Amino acid sequence: MFVILTSKPGQYRSEPGAGMQPRERYDYLLCGRLRARFVVAELQGASRVRIVDEADASSVNEVPSKFLPTFERIEQARSELENLVRFGDLDARLVREEVPAAPVAPAAPAKVRITFLNNNERQVSAPANSSLLRISLREQGGIPFKCGGGVCGTCKCRIVLGRENTDAVKPKERKHLDEAQLAQGYRLACQTFVHGDIAVAW
Repeated sequence: MFVILTSKPGQYRSEPGAGMQPRERYDYLLCGRLRARFVVAELQGASRVRIVDEADASSVNEVPSKFLPTFERIEQARSELENLVRFGDLDARLVREEVPAAPVAPAAPAKVRITFLNNNERQVSAPANSSLLRISLREQGGIPFKCGGGVCGTCKCRIVLGRENTDAVKPKERKHLDEAQLAQGYRLACQTFVHGDIAVAW
Protein backbone atom coordinates (compact mmCIF):
# COMPACT_ATOMS: atom_id res chain seq x y z
CA MET A 1 0.00 0.00 0.00
CA PHE A 2 1.14 3.54 -0.77
CA VAL A 3 0.26 6.98 0.60
CA ILE A 4 1.01 10.54 -0.47
CA LEU A 5 2.51 12.94 2.08
CA THR A 6 2.23 16.66 1.41
CA SER A 7 4.46 19.47 2.69
CA LYS A 8 4.16 23.21 2.06
CA PRO A 9 7.52 25.01 2.43
CA GLY A 10 7.34 27.76 5.02
CA GLN A 11 4.11 26.38 6.47
CA TYR A 12 4.37 22.72 7.43
CA ARG A 13 6.15 19.54 6.52
CA SER A 14 5.01 15.93 6.69
CA GLU A 15 7.53 13.38 7.92
CA PRO A 16 7.06 9.63 7.44
CA GLY A 17 7.09 7.64 10.66
CA ALA A 18 8.30 4.14 11.42
CA GLY A 19 6.62 1.66 9.13
CA MET A 20 6.70 4.07 6.17
CA GLN A 21 9.40 3.87 3.51
CA PRO A 22 9.72 6.89 1.16
CA ARG A 23 9.85 5.71 -2.45
CA GLU A 24 9.56 8.89 -4.55
CA ARG A 25 9.78 12.63 -3.91
CA TYR A 26 8.42 15.45 -6.04
CA ASP A 27 8.59 19.24 -6.03
CA TYR A 28 5.40 20.91 -7.23
CA LEU A 29 6.22 24.00 -9.28
CA LEU A 30 3.48 26.46 -10.26
CA CYS A 31 4.59 29.18 -12.67
CA GLY A 32 8.16 28.34 -11.75
CA ARG A 33 7.64 28.73 -8.00
CA LEU A 34 7.87 25.91 -5.49
CA ARG A 35 4.43 25.51 -3.96
CA ALA A 36 4.53 22.05 -2.36
CA ARG A 37 6.53 18.91 -1.90
CA PHE A 38 5.12 15.41 -2.15
CA VAL A 39 6.45 12.09 -0.94
CA VAL A 40 5.06 8.78 -2.12
CA ALA A 41 5.69 6.37 0.74
CA GLU A 42 5.13 2.64 1.02
CA LEU A 43 3.21 1.52 4.08
CA GLN A 44 4.90 -1.42 5.76
CA GLY A 45 2.53 -1.51 8.72
CA ALA A 46 0.48 0.76 10.93
CA SER A 47 2.27 4.08 11.15
CA ARG A 48 1.91 7.78 11.93
CA VAL A 49 2.80 10.87 9.93
CA ARG A 50 4.44 13.72 11.85
CA ILE A 51 3.08 17.12 10.80
CA VAL A 52 5.60 19.76 11.84
CA ASP A 53 4.73 23.46 11.87
CA GLU A 54 7.72 25.15 10.19
CA ALA A 55 6.98 28.45 11.94
CA ASP A 56 6.96 26.72 15.34
CA ALA A 57 8.99 23.50 15.37
CA SER A 58 7.62 22.64 18.81
CA SER A 59 4.16 22.28 17.27
CA VAL A 60 3.97 18.70 16.06
CA ASN A 61 0.90 16.61 15.34
CA GLU A 62 0.89 12.91 14.61
CA VAL A 63 -1.71 11.55 12.22
CA PRO A 64 -2.34 7.78 12.07
CA SER A 65 -1.78 6.41 8.60
CA LYS A 66 -5.26 4.87 8.58
CA PHE A 67 -6.67 8.35 7.97
CA LEU A 68 -4.69 8.81 4.76
CA PRO A 69 -5.94 7.77 1.31
CA THR A 70 -4.12 4.62 0.26
CA PHE A 71 -3.23 3.19 -3.13
CA GLU A 72 -2.64 -0.45 -4.01
CA ARG A 73 0.14 0.33 -6.49
CA ILE A 74 2.67 3.11 -6.77
CA GLU A 75 1.40 3.87 -10.28
CA GLN A 76 -1.98 4.79 -8.78
CA ALA A 77 -0.31 7.20 -6.36
CA ARG A 78 1.58 8.83 -9.25
CA SER A 79 -1.66 9.23 -11.22
CA GLU A 80 -3.32 10.86 -8.22
CA LEU A 81 -0.42 13.30 -7.93
CA GLU A 82 -0.78 14.26 -11.58
CA ASN A 83 -4.46 15.01 -10.96
CA LEU A 84 -3.65 17.07 -7.86
CA VAL A 85 -1.28 19.44 -9.63
CA ARG A 86 -3.36 20.26 -12.70
CA PHE A 87 -4.23 23.94 -12.61
CA GLY A 88 -6.00 24.95 -15.80
CA ASP A 89 -3.61 26.28 -18.44
CA LEU A 90 -1.02 27.51 -15.95
CA ASP A 91 2.49 26.13 -15.96
CA ALA A 92 2.14 23.47 -13.24
CA ARG A 93 4.51 20.52 -13.09
CA LEU A 94 6.10 17.92 -10.86
CA VAL A 95 9.88 17.58 -10.64
CA ARG A 96 10.98 14.22 -9.33
CA GLU A 97 13.89 14.01 -6.88
CA GLU A 98 16.03 10.99 -6.16
CA VAL A 99 15.27 9.20 -2.91
CA PRO A 100 18.39 7.80 -1.24
CA ALA A 101 18.29 4.04 -0.94
CA ALA A 102 17.33 2.81 2.50
CA PRO A 103 20.37 1.65 4.43
CA VAL A 104 20.75 -2.08 4.46
CA ALA A 105 20.91 -3.46 7.93
CA PRO A 106 23.97 -5.53 8.50
CA ALA A 107 23.29 -9.22 8.57
CA ALA A 108 23.39 -10.81 11.98
CA PRO A 109 26.60 -12.74 12.41
CA ALA A 110 26.26 -16.47 11.75
CA LYS A 111 26.41 -18.68 14.81
CA VAL A 112 28.50 -21.80 15.26
CA ARG A 113 28.11 -24.60 17.78
CA ILE A 114 31.02 -25.79 19.89
CA THR A 115 30.92 -29.05 21.85
CA PHE A 116 33.47 -29.28 24.68
CA LEU A 117 33.81 -33.05 24.98
CA ASN A 118 35.86 -33.10 28.21
CA ASN A 119 33.33 -30.84 29.91
CA ASN A 120 30.39 -33.29 29.92
CA GLU A 121 29.96 -32.58 26.19
CA ARG A 122 28.89 -29.03 26.98
CA GLN A 123 27.45 -27.33 23.89
CA VAL A 124 27.54 -23.58 23.34
CA SER A 125 26.95 -21.22 20.42
CA ALA A 126 29.14 -18.31 19.37
CA PRO A 127 29.55 -15.90 16.44
CA ALA A 128 31.36 -17.40 13.47
CA ASN A 129 35.09 -16.66 13.14
CA SER A 130 35.59 -16.43 16.90
CA SER A 131 38.73 -17.56 18.70
CA LEU A 132 38.26 -21.04 20.17
CA LEU A 133 40.01 -20.06 23.39
CA ARG A 134 37.90 -16.93 23.78
CA ILE A 135 34.75 -18.99 23.31
CA SER A 136 35.99 -21.44 25.93
CA LEU A 137 36.72 -18.63 28.39
CA ARG A 138 33.44 -16.82 27.77
CA GLU A 139 31.29 -19.95 27.93
CA GLN A 140 33.29 -21.85 30.59
CA GLY A 141 34.22 -24.55 28.13
CA GLY A 142 37.20 -25.66 30.21
CA ILE A 143 40.13 -25.74 27.76
CA PRO A 144 43.27 -25.22 29.91
CA PHE A 145 45.49 -22.24 29.13
CA LYS A 146 48.19 -19.99 30.58
CA CYS A 147 49.49 -17.33 28.20
CA GLY A 148 46.70 -17.08 25.61
CA GLY A 149 49.21 -15.96 22.98
CA GLY A 150 50.63 -19.12 21.42
CA VAL A 151 53.83 -19.09 23.51
CA CYS A 152 53.30 -21.76 26.16
CA GLY A 153 51.30 -24.40 24.26
CA THR A 154 49.09 -25.14 27.27
CA CYS A 155 45.86 -24.80 25.29
CA LYS A 156 46.71 -27.72 23.00
CA CYS A 157 43.48 -29.44 22.06
CA ARG A 158 42.14 -31.80 19.40
CA ILE A 159 39.38 -30.95 16.96
CA VAL A 160 37.53 -34.25 16.98
CA LEU A 161 34.72 -33.23 14.64
CA GLY A 162 34.52 -30.34 12.17
CA ARG A 163 38.23 -29.89 11.50
CA GLU A 164 37.26 -28.34 8.14
CA ASN A 165 35.41 -25.62 10.06
CA THR A 166 38.59 -24.12 11.49
CA ASP A 167 41.09 -21.73 9.92
CA ALA A 168 44.62 -22.51 8.73
CA VAL A 169 47.34 -23.66 11.13
CA LYS A 170 49.54 -20.78 12.32
CA PRO A 171 53.37 -20.72 12.56
CA LYS A 172 53.13 -20.46 16.38
CA GLU A 173 51.23 -23.76 16.44
CA ARG A 174 53.94 -25.53 14.45
CA LYS A 175 56.40 -24.72 17.24
CA HIS A 176 54.37 -26.90 19.63
CA LEU A 177 52.77 -29.46 17.33
CA ASP A 178 54.48 -31.83 14.91
CA GLU A 179 53.03 -32.91 11.58
CA ALA A 180 51.61 -36.12 13.01
CA GLN A 181 49.71 -34.20 15.70
CA LEU A 182 48.43 -31.67 13.18
CA ALA A 183 47.24 -34.54 10.98
CA GLN A 184 45.28 -35.91 13.96
CA GLY A 185 43.52 -32.56 14.43
CA TYR A 186 45.56 -31.05 17.25
CA ARG A 187 45.57 -27.25 17.47
CA LEU A 188 46.29 -24.45 19.92
CA ALA A 189 42.94 -23.03 21.00
CA CYS A 190 44.33 -19.50 21.25
CA GLN A 191 45.37 -19.58 17.58
CA THR A 192 42.30 -21.34 16.18
CA PHE A 193 39.30 -19.50 14.77
CA VAL A 194 36.05 -21.36 14.21
CA HIS A 195 33.68 -20.74 11.27
CA GLY A 196 31.47 -23.81 11.62
CA ASP A 197 30.33 -26.43 14.13
CA ILE A 198 33.09 -28.40 15.88
CA ALA A 199 33.66 -30.81 18.77
CA VAL A 200 36.87 -30.35 20.74
CA ALA A 201 38.75 -32.44 23.34
CA TRP A 202 41.98 -31.86 25.30
